[in-house]
Amino acid sequence: MVRIIPAILPQTYRGIEMSVEKVLGAVPSVQIDLVDGHLVPNQRTWLFNNKNDETIQAILDEEVAMPYWQEMNYELDLMVKDPMQYMETFIALGPSKMTFHVEGLDEAKTIEFFETLPEIIRSVISFGIALSNDTDPAMLAPYMQYVESVQCMGISRVGYQSQPYDERVIEQIKKVRSLYPDKIITVDGAVSLDTAAELVKAGAQELVVGSVVFQNTDPQGTIERLQDICNTATSQSEN
Repeated sequence: MVRIIPAILPQTYRGIEMSVEKVLGAVPSVQIDLVDGHLVPNQRTWLFNNKNDETIQAILDEEVAMPYWQEMNYELDLMVKDPMQYMETFIALGPSKMTFHVEGLDEAKTIEFFETLPEIIRSVISFGIALSNDTDPAMLAPYMQYVESVQCMGISRVGYQSQPYDERVIEQIKKVRSLYPDKIITVDGAVSLDTAAELVKAGAQELVVGSVVFQNTDPQGTIERLQDICNTATSQSEN
């Protein structure tokens, strides 16, 4: 079954809480998009926008956890340049998954991180790697032994929601599937009721959805409709 993962682009801790409340019970996981203002210029989210500093410190001190942490898994999409310098903070959030954007990685630092990663962390956090539609999927090769998924982008301008659909993602999915057939393929950006079926038929196994869910008056009903569309597309692909 295709996984539907709502994405939150948060400005505050309370913003995360309010968004999670809208989808609680409809999905087991949400994605938190974290943007540092460098990989994506002029865009900063919670953790990087100097808001809720006290809450962030309380999380680091293990006095506070992510909202509804007992009921919701958190996946982090790290649109961050050189994310390794912030790994202590990211890990403290208690994510079930982290996705790095290849365009922001220092290859040597990243491989060193994976090679020295304690087994206890590896046992609870899975890893993925994302690439833009302008990036050759062959560039991912050095990281493939360390990650479980590859995230293709349905938009050309990462780090912002409500962006137009970039049709190049279909060809990118096919390239990734050809090069790395054992990896889960995720698509993030411009996933909607209109694009979901095409993405699934091309090979997407996880769809990250933002504005189509959170700007809808019925977020949970929208997730159900997306899941139905994906199930139908999967059946058609198998026949």
